Amino acid sequence: MARRGLWLGSLLCAWGFVACVTNHDALEKKPAGRGGSNSGGAAGSAGARAPFGGSGGEAANAGGHADDEPPGESVLTIVNGVVDAPSVALCLAKVDSDGNVTPLGSPLTEEPFEYGQSLVLREVDGLDFSTDGLQPFVIAGELELIAGLDCEAAIERARSEEEQSSAGGEPGAGGAAGDGGGRSPAAGNGGSAGEGGDSAGEGGSAGAGAPAVRSALRVRGLPAISAGTLNAGRSLVFVANGCLGGATYGGSAAAQYCGAGYTPREPTVSAILVSLSRALSADHVALQVVHASLANAQLDLRSRPPFPSTAEGLAIISVQMGQVAPRPASIQNTLFDLGSARKYQLSVEAQGSSLFSQSWLRVLENGGLSELNNGQGYALIVNGPRADLKAVPNLWNAGVLTAIAVDPE
Repeated sequence: MARRGLWLGSLLCAWGFVACVTNHDALEKKPAGRGGSNSGGAAGSAGARAPFGGSGGEAANAGGHADDEPPGESVLTIVNGVVDAPSVALCLAKVDSDGNVTPLGSPLTEEPFEYGQSLVLREVDGLDFSTDGLQPFVIAGELELIAGLDCEAAIERARSEEEQSSAGGEPGAGGAAGDGGGRSPAAGNGGSAGEGGDSAGEGGSAGAGAPAVRSALRVRGLPAISAGTLNAGRSLVFVANGCLGGATYGGSAAAQYCGAGYTPREPTVSAILVSLSRALSADHVALQVVHASLANAQLDLRSRPPFPSTAEGLAIISVQMGQVAPRPASIQNTLFDLGSARKYQLSVEAQGSSLFSQSWLRVLENGGLSELNNGQGYALIVNGPRADLKAVPNLWNAGVLTAIAVDPE
């Protein structure tokens, strides 16, 4: 079913774009990596309403100079950084030149797409990258309710669940991420109160004291990738971030998890799209960092040796929100320097203080990698809420790091 007349934001990158998405039959029905422990996503700014109850909008642009590297294979890596769901089902939709939005095929993975995981896409049946745009959709909640459904039916089922939820009481999100017809973006994965959250959500109770109702499913459209961006011979990474919102997804610290401006009625789910550098050195690991956490400003990354060592380890880079850096990729450090094979921890820091850390093993697993290699290129994706915050079960995820290959096999 195609939907028309709905504004879609285009993903614009500071350097050039790539061509790649997914053949639903050819794609292995399994995410590339494992979800992060203490899961948690970063917040993006919500844009205009998108079809099927999504929030759409424009993705944040990354900083850097023009992408003047010679083109290569077109490839797109999607990373899940949605903060208020432990996992999602990921669907794709075609956006034609007239603005018609048509869901394609089935969800891209048989198993839920966990927070922190990545997925590599190279082609999509039924799309002409030169004339058609691509819009990802995420569905969260009780995903067994959409088992066996194609994307069109799954999206409609999620919308139906949200409508039923909003009919049961005052919706905590009031339809802000719907299609303008009062549909509530409530819906989720169960919820319990905890640090940074409460069970009712902001403004989530009815006037007569009726509690807010959490929907079994939520669906949101992510920013659309405009026609012509997926066939330019670049390695792109599309990082979903922010919060889906909805009744019971609130609390005094919600904006620190989901980003500035978030309320259950104003979801922040969005994405950034950046072009990765393919600079290489045969004797070094080529490395760059993508900062996708809208709840943080500048962050520093450092690779530190394990306890009980007190050595400072290796400083990797300081990076701003929405930025991929350095560009071209750093080719100064070897595999040994980084310590990924020596049980080092990757530490996310600010002003010299460690905010959270994860083992290289976990960071690599999130991106479906087993190791780093000299002579190859990688990107580290930083996602999550304010980096010193912990996960709140059934409500918010915590910070996460994902390593992806610039040219995946």
